Amino acid sequence: MKTINFILKEFGTLLVAVLAVALALPWFWIWGVIPVGLFPLGIVYTFSKPFYDYRKRSWPERLKRIGRWCLNVLYQCWVVIRRGFLFVGFLIDLLGNVLIGELIEDLVTSEEHTYFGEGDITISAALGDLKKRGKLNKTGILISNVLSRLDFKHKDHCIAAYELYMFKKNQK
Repeated sequence: MKTINFILKEFGTLLVAVLAVALALPWFWIWGVIPVGLFPLGIVYTFSKPFYDYRKRSWPERLKRIGRWCLNVLYQCWVVIRRGFLFVGFLIDLLGNVLIGELIEDLVTSEEHTYFGEGDITISAALGDLKKRGKLNKTGILISNVLSRLDFKHKDHCIAAYELYMFKKNQK
């Protein structure tokens, strides 16, 4: 039972995705439609809908609303792309902690057995733990301060990252 729970915990999302593809693809094969082929149809529909929806308005009003509609669609596309970049950056941060965590640990502290090298915590959160405990050396404090200056939302980026990690860990 523990093995099944471990497999579901570690690979559950991947299993759901594989199952979804396995269930959806035969439908597309039967109808001879490639799922990607739906994108052009959706794009044409999305950008032509305002012409239909605003047909009872005057031409200047229609053009103004169509322009707003198109700008909103483009902005929402940017929101998706930005979220994708943030997600990729987060993955690179996690992978970086696994691959070079020990090197960073030796650069920023004399402590051993820290969060560096673990795959479920970011480099910033690992630094935040050490900063909260007062175990950072001058290099660690410098890196933490640079990260804090780059983060416009939080006064101390590393401690905020560590607190978010602990919050999420306690939610599980």
